[in-house]
Amino acid sequence: MFEFNAPIDTNQLQAIATGHAQTMERWEDTPQGRRSSGQPLIDEATGAPVRIYDVMLPTGRDGRHELHGVRITSHEAPELTPYTPVELPGLWAKVRQARNGGKGVDVSFSADGIAPATGSVPRPTRRQAESEAA
Repeated sequence: MFEFNAPIDTNQLQAIATGHAQTMERWEDTPQGRRSSGQPLIDEATGAPVRIYDVMLPTGRDGRHELHGVRITSHEAPELTPYTPVELPGLWAKVRQARNGGKGVDVSFSADGIAPATGSVPRPTRRQAESEAA
């Protein structure tokens, strides 16, 4: 199976947070099959939990944003305002042949961290804007 790993220069990347993150769970092999332990998945090298942040990246046709899960191993878990720009230091893409003989490729992303983009001002929600206008 062919696999390609590449760092991504995030200076020009316009990553947008969705505000959704989920801590990965550790799986255990039991006599009844593989089951979730209900415990967080911990990276053995760093001792930090592994989370998946949903982020929109300009990977679509003509630079359109598409939703991707970015795997981040960190003790910090910032609260991100939905639909605001974020920085992804150390962003990597892993590209490999599609699984199960499918056409195309599978792409997965990982980063060293995630934070609101410097200089970005969170956009107020519609409800906040309406209450300020009233």
